[in-house]
Amino acid sequence: MSRRIALCLVAAVALTIAVPSAAWAACPPSCDGTNGQYTDTGTTVGTMGQSDMKELQRKAGRIGLPVPKGPFFRYASTGLCGGARPDNDVDTACGADARCERNTPAQGQGPPVAVWEARIDKDGKPVNDQDQPVAALAWQRLGVTCLPEMVPGNQPRLTMAQIQAAFHDTKFALATVNIQPEGNVTLVRLPTYFELKWPSSGFQPDEVDSVDPGRMAGFRVDIRPRLKSVVYVYGDGTSSGRTGSLGGPYPDGDIRHEYARGGSYQVRADVTYGGQYRVNGGTWITIPGDVTIQGTPETLQVKTAKARLVTH
Repeated sequence: MSRRIALCLVAAVALTIAVPSAAWAACPPSCDGTNGQYTDTGTTVGTMGQSDMKELQRKAGRIGLPVPKGPFFRYASTGLCGGARPDNDVDTACGADARCERNTPAQGQGPPVAVWEARIDKDGKPVNDQDQPVAALAWQRLGVTCLPEMVPGNQPRLTMAQIQAAFHDTKFALATVNIQPEGNVTLVRLPTYFELKWPSSGFQPDEVDSVDPGRMAGFRVDIRPRLKSVVYVYGDGTSSGRTGSLGGPYPDGDIRHEYARGGSYQVRADVTYGGQYRVNGGTWITIPGDVTIQGTPETLQVKTAKARLVTH
């Protein structure tokens, strides 16, 4: 049970020795142990360094408490692709597994990583299941977690927080508005047509931004903005409300507005971007959250026309 539960949440206090006791499996709900807590959502597994372990043993022996005897484990995480293991040089996160995409923050939002466990003695040296010394750590894959930042181990891990930060730092395209009648001049009560236009600068929907691997734990991460909605702000206190339309010219454009009064109005299109990411050229996966970018305003002059009779 301790192995299954460790995948629910593996909380890292330090990086070296984890002390999940076999007694935890028999622990009733909400009971506390020295290094873990059993709850209805799983057991958190605490870890500590070797010096901390020796200090704990020393204090326990001094006050007459049982000295922790293990078993002891070391934990690590790797990507899911390319045959990655903690004991080889292959650790590619290809993002091909989108199992975290619909998770809540409490369940973890990835990227998903494999969790590994190896048995060690109290000094951190590898042992087998009978606690006999062996030459190398015998890593066993426990499963997959969507909380990569919570797995003990010294391997740098790519987290959703890093990906979201890169998404929010994207230089998004600032939408502009093309207005008909042309020349940004219209008349009171005349249907005026609006069409969203993308500038040449910035990343518009479906264009790919490659993030500096130095920010992404060495992984090659691409960010792709996606259009979620547009709000056309007419400048007279009204707007289109959220829409997926890019508008269009007369006579078929579906984003149009009639002004009740003459004057000068600042018109713009505010775009809400969603985003997707991929790691090392893998599958595109949705990034939780979105970003709203205010568009570049256009000045529209609304004229008042007066009818009058003339003689010929």
